[in-house]
Amino acid sequence: MADQASMRFNGPGAATGRMGASRAATVGNGSGVSPANVVGGLSEFGEDLLSLAELQTRLAAIEMKQNVAAAKFGGAVMLTGAVLALAALPIALAGIAELLVSHAGMNRGFALLAVAVATFAIAGICIAVALGRLRSSDLGFPLSREEFARNVNWLRTVVLYSGRAGRR
Repeated sequence: MADQASMRFNGPGAATGRMGASRAATVGNGSGVSPANVVGGLSEFGEDLLSLAELQTRLAAIEMKQNVAAAKFGGAVMLTGAVLALAALPIALAGIAELLVSHAGMNRGFALLAVAVATFAIAGICIAVALGRLRSSDLGFPLSREEFARNVNWLRTVVLYSGRAGRR
């Protein structure tokens, strides 16, 4: 596969390296293109596309492994904390309501409702903040996305300049 950073153009169809060199020379001589050269160019182009697809898949697999490895420990700890918090939440809320009854002189029903309303308000704020942070975070496959964009740009360049005669 050609090193994309070192590809230079001295006009349309003047690509150097493995990709494009024979095609530009054949078309640039002005004598036309033979069917054998077209088939050879297409097969070379197809091979390059398959190589790009294979490398893109490998990069995505590596990034997936890295994401899973990073999430294993943190995910297990977060899951444990969430389970413990959910188990303790009803007890804490009932305790707060009982404190309101005993120290503030509230009716038991109003104390329970006040604690429930306050809990729902806090939960809504937490969900809103979490959604805002998740939307702005860069999750996923940043390297694969960047490399895919480069591959698409390379493909556009090859398709755009293949078969054009060089400048005279």
